[in-house]
Amino acid sequence: MLNFTGHTRRRNINLGNRSATTKQDLLIKAKQERDRRAQERQNDSAIRVIQTHIRRYIVCDHVIKHWNQGLAPLQEQEQMIHLILTFGPRMYEHLNPQQIFNILQQSQHMLASYPGLLGNMKLCKMLGSYKDDILVAITLNALNVNYRTEKEFLEGLINFLIHTNSLSNTTCSQLCEVLTAWNLNQTNALQPLFELNSYEFPFDRPLLNFYQYLGSLNILPKVTNPTSILLENLAYIYATGSRSDYLTYCIASSFKDVVHSPVNPRLQESFLKLYEKSFIDRLAEMVEEGQHEKVTPETIVYFIQSAPEENLKNSILMTLLSRPIFFKKLFQNVQRTTLDSNSLHLSASYSIFIKLLEMHLMVSTDRELLSENSGFTIQQLVTFTTSLKDFVFDSLWNSTTDVKSEIVDETLSLLHKIYLRDSRLHFCSTRADSDYWSNRDQEFLNVGIHKYIEDYEKLYRDFAERREEAYTNDEDQAVVDEMSSIKFKILNQLSTSFKHTVPTRQFRKLQILIRAPFFIPFEQRVDLFYTFISLDKQRLMLDEDSAIMNMFMPWGMPGMGRQSATISREHMLEDACNAFNSIGERFKAKLAVTFVNEFGPEVGIDGGGITKEFLTSVSDEGFHSDKYKLFQTNDNYELYPSTNFDSQQLRYLWFLGKVLGKCLYDHVLIDVTFADFFLKKLLNYSTRFTSSIDDMCSLDPTLYSNLVKLLSMSAEEISLLDLTFEITTDNGPVELIPNGSKTKVQKETVLYYIVKVSDYKLNRSLFKQVFNFHGGMSMIIAPHWMEMFNSVELQMLISGKGKDIDLQDLKINTEYGGFTQTDPTIRHFWQILEEFDREERFSFIKFVTSVPRAPLQGFKSLEPKFGIRNAGSELERLPTASTCVNLLKLPDYRDKQLLKKKLLYAINSGARFDLS
Repeated sequence: MLNFTGHTRRRNINLGNRSATTKQDLLIKAKQERDRRAQERQNDSAIRVIQTHIRRYIVCDHVIKHWNQGLAPLQEQEQMIHLILTFGPRMYEHLNPQQIFNILQQSQHMLASYPGLLGNMKLCKMLGSYKDDILVAITLNALNVNYRTEKEFLEGLINFLIHTNSLSNTTCSQLCEVLTAWNLNQTNALQPLFELNSYEFPFDRPLLNFYQYLGSLNILPKVTNPTSILLENLAYIYATGSRSDYLTYCIASSFKDVVHSPVNPRLQESFLKLYEKSFIDRLAEMVEEGQHEKVTPETIVYFIQSAPEENLKNSILMTLLSRPIFFKKLFQNVQRTTLDSNSLHLSASYSIFIKLLEMHLMVSTDRELLSENSGFTIQQLVTFTTSLKDFVFDSLWNSTTDVKSEIVDETLSLLHKIYLRDSRLHFCSTRADSDYWSNRDQEFLNVGIHKYIEDYEKLYRDFAERREEAYTNDEDQAVVDEMSSIKFKILNQLSTSFKHTVPTRQFRKLQILIRAPFFIPFEQRVDLFYTFISLDKQRLMLDEDSAIMNMFMPWGMPGMGRQSATISREHMLEDACNAFNSIGERFKAKLAVTFVNEFGPEVGIDGGGITKEFLTSVSDEGFHSDKYKLFQTNDNYELYPSTNFDSQQLRYLWFLGKVLGKCLYDHVLIDVTFADFFLKKLLNYSTRFTSSIDDMCSLDPTLYSNLVKLLSMSAEEISLLDLTFEITTDNGPVELIPNGSKTKVQKETVLYYIVKVSDYKLNRSLFKQVFNFHGGMSMIIAPHWMEMFNSVELQMLISGKGKDIDLQDLKINTEYGGFTQTDPTIRHFWQILEEFDREERFSFIKFVTSVPRAPLQGFKSLEPKFGIRNAGSELERLPTASTCVNLLKLPDYRDKQLLKKKLLYAINSGARFDLS
């Protein structure tokens, strides 16, 4: 467009600021409109429902008003029969029971023939609203049984049982008739009915009575998803009389993959009934029969795990153990099982078999265990042990990963128990195979672990520095609990260096030394024991190299110097304890002891002999003398701590533990024989010094035999004994359990009684004594050094070998003074020793060394060396000995018969002197 100037004029047009509507916007708007309309329809529907209910309420109120006034016309009375179909349980809010009863009475014929499900559904809902059983019978009579409404009926029944305050047997019978008519018995539809917790109900008796009635008719559920409350309710039915096979099967099915956890406190007494012999036997029979789909060895596993008390678990095992068929079936399953260390869990059969075999070892006397009539023969035990031993060793030695399998732990635990029993009875380690437990793999035998032992000991020292302080804690048991697992903690700490790699052969052998030392030959373990001691001496600078360096260093070395003391021969233990008990690890150093007798100080130079005499003399007074009453003996005259003690005696026991440790540390043998159970305690630091029932055999064989006899007695025989959970001791009666004096021993609790008696005799009455003796001993000999051995081997470490004297070994390691090997007296001497019988040779060795056994590593390890010195030519003199330096002082008889006569007289009369 042109303006007056002839130029084009620009027109400005305002197009607004709205953008064009997109397709997405249109879709969103349409969805919002649909949602709005749907909400309006939902609101309209809700309004109609509310209006309907209001109208019904008004109608119901109108009908009720006419009913109450009795003014209803005839046509309305004819409609009354339809009230239930119309209003159902809502009538219960407006009418009293009598009025409802009248309506039901008029409606009964119509409802019982009413076509379809509506009538039954309304009646079932009415049943669920009742607070008592007055209207139940007439309600059930109105049901049309031809139209099944199982779900609604069970819902109504459950609601009724939750709220009702009464339930007669007649009503129970009618309810059961409906369940039977609709074939609900032994179906999974019934399970919810049996999962009601009566403890949560205002009235629990009606429900429990109904369960009891159901049980009497054998109306029970098919168990598909077991729960603890279902199990408790079934147990109540069992406890109150019903003992049908199907009930037992239901209960057994409820142990399928379920460990019971208590739900209803009022039913726990009923639950305990499941652990009586009759039920256990039937459960075992079902497993033996193998015809019950859900009753398998796994059932037994969960049944055992669900037992609320340890004595009940033992009772199960004892009952199963008395069933040879069950034990045989398990053993057959076990023989077909291939163990895999990479698996997480043992099979159920294997798991139960391990528990049963542990129980068998625990309650069988030595004679019963070796008898062929025990149901599980020794040959079967040896066969099983061999396969178990091979599996455990292969897992620990050849596994490609760090073995932390539960299977290895469980099988190793059983293997330990068999090994300990065999160490006494030798059913595996026979004369033909004395090295049964040692593994013969040459690579394994040749692997050295010196470097790892050093690393292990460094970690152990961090703990040991706090040990003595911890032992002064008054809470003895707490200290043991805290420290008992230390050797495994150190092993785990050391293994962290192999987190991303396969552990080396050297570490695996160290692991075996700590966890299963019996795989390593005894001689090699003895060498490792002295390796531990040698490393400890290097740490404390007590070895020979350090002693020599000390001599050339005028300023002294930081090692330990000699520990001096003056000891009276009349008060040996008391003076020694006062002098050395408080010096801790310094007792490991060389000792400088001056003896004082009735004439004053004894003069002598200690080349090792005085220290040995000190240790053996203190041992004699502490272990054998009746002066301090620290130890008592069993029937075999073997020692264990006295059950009566005071604080001073505990102090002496601590010190005697240090003395025994010092003897082991310095290779000094002493003539002390300990009871087997006590030695096992000293080796059970990592299991808190606990002993088991079979250890009673070495404490009191007579009591042990009598206790085991109780297991084979009938309930009547046990009742006649009138036993209670109380025993008599030197200090008066002791209750084994709370209120034990009033608790009778019954057949079901006899094993519990045996366990409690054994626990008191072996553990409770001896804990403080063992705790203190072990505490002193472990100041010198670390617990993991000792635990490489069994009790028999530890006794050999303490007092030497007991088989016979190796005369060739003795001859090679004998030093002479004033004699040569070719002198007639010496030649006669060795000939006479060969002619001696075994006991005479032991007597001779005791005469010279004070110990009637050969050193564990042979006479080369005897300190000082065995020596024979020429005592002159006075033929009337007897041979004498200085036991402190292992020296025989032998006159030069030059006559064999005279030498033999004098030697026998000397060793039988004990003619010897002390070092002077």
